[in-house]
Amino acid sequence: MNSPKHVGFLLSRVDCNDGIASHCETLMRGLKNLGWKVVLITGKVSFDSSSLKRFESLKELSEEWIVIDDFNRSLPSWATVSQILDAVKRLEIQVFHAHGYSMLFVAAIAKIFTNVNCIATSHLLKSANSGKVADSHPEGQRARFKRAVLKQYLRFFAPHTFIAISSDIEQWLIEDIGIAKSQIKKVFNGINTQYFHVPNAEERRQSREKFNLSEQDFAIALVGRTQWDKGHKLLIDAVNQIVARNPQSNCKCLFAGSGDQREEIEAYALANAKNQQRFLFLGYVTEPRQVYWAADVIVLPSQAEGFPLVIVESMACGVVPIRTPAAGAYDQIDDGVNGFIIPFNDFEMLSSRLLQLSENPDLRSRMVENTLKFTAQKFTLESMTLSTVAAYEEAIK
Repeated sequence: MNSPKHVGFLLSRVDCNDGIASHCETLMRGLKNLGWKVVLITGKVSFDSSSLKRFESLKELSEEWIVIDDFNRSLPSWATVSQILDAVKRLEIQVFHAHGYSMLFVAAIAKIFTNVNCIATSHLLKSANSGKVADSHPEGQRARFKRAVLKQYLRFFAPHTFIAISSDIEQWLIEDIGIAKSQIKKVFNGINTQYFHVPNAEERRQSREKFNLSEQDFAIALVGRTQWDKGHKLLIDAVNQIVARNPQSNCKCLFAGSGDQREEIEAYALANAKNQQRFLFLGYVTEPRQVYWAADVIVLPSQAEGFPLVIVESMACGVVPIRTPAAGAYDQIDDGVNGFIIPFNDFEMLSSRLLQLSENPDLRSRMVENTLKFTAQKFTLESMTLSTVAAYEEAIK
C-alpha cells in the first residue's frame, strides 16, 4: 500500500466566513478522499459562532494546523521560517500549495532549505473597471508602480506551477505578468454536487418558509460578504427601480453574508421604511444551500472576483445566475443560455434582466436546465481535485 502524500497549504490568514476558507475546506475533503494529507500553515484565524462549523471542519480535515501570528508580514522572521522547515521535516511535506501570492516569498525561502516545490493559487483578480484613474494622477502612478512591483515579484518568486482558477487569471498571468503558458494550469473551482443539488418540493417549501417567502414571491439572493464592492448597492437600486415602476412587485432580496460594512448597506437598503420586508439581511449563513433552495435568481454584481463559488453552488441548486464580468464570469455563464452577464455598475440592465426572468418562468426553466448541465460538466469536486493532484505530482517529480 502506498504511503499517503502530504501537501502544506500556506495562507497568510484564515477567515472562516469567506470563500477562500470554503474552497480550502472543499479541496481538503477531495484530497482526503484520494489519500492525501493536508498540513495547514497559516497566519491568524478568525471565526465567530456562525462560522464555528467551518473552523472545526478545517481542523478535522487537516493533519496538523500550525498557526503563525506574524505570517502575513512582508519579511517573515527566522522563527517563522524555522517553524515551516520543522513542519516539512516532521510531517514529510512534499509540496506546498500557496493560497495567495503573498506566500510565494516564504515558499521560496523554504525551498532553499528543503527543495520542496510550490503550487500557487490566487483567488482574486482586481478588475480593470474598479478604481480606474489616469496614470498621470498620483493614485494612477501609485497603481502603476504597484503593478510593476507585483510583476517583478511574481517573476522572481514564481512557483513551480500557477493554478489559474479562471480564464481571466490565466490571461492576466500570460499577458500582464509574462508567465509562460506552460507554467500555468487552469483548474476551475469545483463543488460537492452531492451536497449542492436541486431541492425536492419539500426542501424548497421549507427553505422558503424559513425566510418568510410566499409561493408568489420572486426571490433574489446575493450571497457574499456585506461590503460595497460586492455590489449590494447595485441590486438595491435595481429592485427599487422595479418597485417604483410597479409598487405591487413581488421581488424580495435575501442578503446572506457578514462583513464590516453591513450596517451601512442595511441602512441604505432600509432608508425607505416600506423596504423592511423586501430586503432581508440574514448575516452569515452556515447552510447557504438553504438560501439557494429558496431563491429563484442569484445576483453577484461585484467589482472584483477570482472564481466566485456562490455562482457555481447556486447553479447546482437550480438557480439562474446574473453577474458582472469580473473574473470567472465567462467560464461560468454563457450569456443568455444559463444566465446573464451584465455590465459593471449598470443597475438599469440588472433591473431589466430581473424583470425578464420574473415575468418569464419558461425562460427561467430553460436556463435552469442549462445551469445543471454546465455544473455537471465543468465544476465538480472530483475534476478539481484530480487536476490539482496532477499539478502536485508534477511538482514532486
